[in-house]
Amino acid sequence: MWDLRWVLLGLGALLVVGVYLWTKGLGGRRLLPDTSRRARAEPSIGDPSSATGGGGAASSLPEPVAAAEPAPRKPAAPDRVITLRLIPRGDDELSMERAVVALTGAGLKHGKYGIFHREDAGGEPAFSVASLTEPGTFDLANVQETTIAGLTFFVVLPGTGDPVARFDAMVETARALSVELAADLHDERGSSWSVQRERYLREEIIEYRLQAERH
Repeated sequence: MWDLRWVLLGLGALLVVGVYLWTKGLGGRRLLPDTSRRARAEPSIGDPSSATGGGGAASSLPEPVAAAEPAPRKPAAPDRVITLRLIPRGDDELSMERAVVALTGAGLKHGKYGIFHREDAGGEPAFSVASLTEPGTFDLANVQETTIAGLTFFVVLPGTGDPVARFDAMVETARALSVELAADLHDERGSSWSVQRERYLREEIIEYRLQAERH
């Protein structure tokens, strides 16, 4: 069971896909400037025709060019995703029913993409929580007798609102649930969560906010 859980921890692709899907639904906002360009066709010039009658040369006019179709827009990727994992202690997995009750009690709502979100005053996600067991969703119709490998908390930047406040709220919530669910906190690499790691990430987010304000 232990080996299985750590294999599941390596499913970084699950988080990337979930975040990608979530960023597509952030109110139609683009996180990065669109770099697509409208294709431009150069006019073609015909070969000069032979002179007739007076021996003069005549050039053909440019052929009409159809308007080029605009290049399709590609969804922009988020600038950054900050991740925090909650793993049950020992060899036991986490009861999905207990996890759902704890998340709901912490003020999170089950919503888009079948995962939980802490919403801000405007109804946008401050941070989100997915299951560490594929496919990452919470099937509320089958929570009893179902277990999961743990929870993954993540905040997508830039998103809406103060990123530092959103990060602090995520850490505070995860820490409270770790006590309630008898679980330990880990970073995105699977290492134990520490005060030093928390301060390092928080300082990075502060710098990220400053850079965003300059632009």
